[in-house]
Amino acid sequence: MPATTTVDWAAARSAVAQAGPRLTAMLRSVTKPDAPALGEWDITQVAVHISHGMDTISAMSRGGGNVIEDIAGLATLTKVMVAGEGRRALGEIADRIDVSVAGFLAAMDAAVATGDSSHPWLIIGTEMPLSVLTCHMLNELTVHGRDIARAEGVPWPIDRAHASLIMLGFVLPSLHTVGRAMVVQEKAGNGRFEIHLRGGGRAWMVFSDGNFSVEGSPQGPVDCHLSVDPEAFLLVAWGRISQWSAMPKGQLLAWGRKPWLGLQLRSWLRNP
Repeated sequence: MPATTTVDWAAARSAVAQAGPRLTAMLRSVTKPDAPALGEWDITQVAVHISHGMDTISAMSRGGGNVIEDIAGLATLTKVMVAGEGRRALGEIADRIDVSVAGFLAAMDAAVATGDSSHPWLIIGTEMPLSVLTCHMLNELTVHGRDIARAEGVPWPIDRAHASLIMLGFVLPSLHTVGRAMVVQEKAGNGRFEIHLRGGGRAWMVFSDGNFSVEGSPQGPVDCHLSVDPEAFLLVAWGRISQWSAMPKGQLLAWGRKPWLGLQLRSWLRNP
């Protein structure tokens, strides 16, 4: 299924051009490469995973996608790839990321002349526009950059515009593409959610009898309206923070015919 939410591709490319050097500068200054950072991975292993992500997204932009049969295989694939890499110096990993990001951006700038064409994505039988692949790269640099920053104990503010690009340009299109496989069948109900990203951008998420889709415009009545801070919504989506910590700060607000559905939404979807 094609992506139903779109973003400014030039803005996405500019965001990646900022995010790449920001991440690699941090990697070169890390003092605790063995500090726990994400699950069983330490800072070095997360950095290796980021480098794999950059290479994979770059390969997809050249037609080398469709590497797994379904989304359930992604976690195993990434763990195997990181385990097979061995220990690397963070400076070396940073150099690899710089090269991969620069090559990707050069290819994207060249592709502008021919348009935002679709290319094979991770899952067999799926495709994504180059703008989605660009926002996919921004996601990896931003969210995993935060994982490393927290482990190192340094600040990692996320630009609101970048968070919106990731949500509208990657997270929601990928959820739409994967569809039913992202739904927690034993918990999900039926409903249409309007998501208003503060600072600009809207999308409509629809759950219907175990199926899931994202609409670029509402195709029916909305049950629950959500006004969300883009950074908080991004981090809740990726399981980095709890909705229960974001709501008291006013970062996630719900209203409408069935406002209580806003409290249930995150539990209806698997971690993307």
